[in-house]
Amino acid sequence: MKFLEWKEENEISFPEIDKQHKDIYTAINKLYELKNSNKDEILKHYELLLKKFRKHFETEEKFMKERNAIELFSHRLEHERALTKYDKYFNKLKKKNSKFDDEILISLKTWIENHAIFKDNKLKKYVN
Repeated sequence: MKFLEWKEENEISFPEIDKQHKDIYTAINKLYELKNSNKDEILKHYELLLKKFRKHFETEEKFMKERNAIELFSHRLEHERALTKYDKYFNKLKKKNSKFDDEILISLKTWIENHAIFKDNKLKKYVN
């Protein structure tokens, strides 16, 4: 069983966003698999995850703006808070004596699951 399971009910029926969600789930699962690997490997994949987050958030916000979604402002704030938190952790992890912490995996899992279920599912109403 994977650390994080994608569920079809989380799809919003907008292919680009659905694919990005699946890619983020895959990236988090990869980090989980690498949690006991060397730090350079973990850093490489963590940075890739952050890039996927940035691209996805940009796509989602553009999707919402084009549809005049009333949730855009709060959605954007949630994205910004997540990026701030996970960027801060990345910078901490890059320091010489720091170690990868399982708590960040639990945080990532909880955040993406809650975001997909409680925030992104609301975007379905904007898909034609």
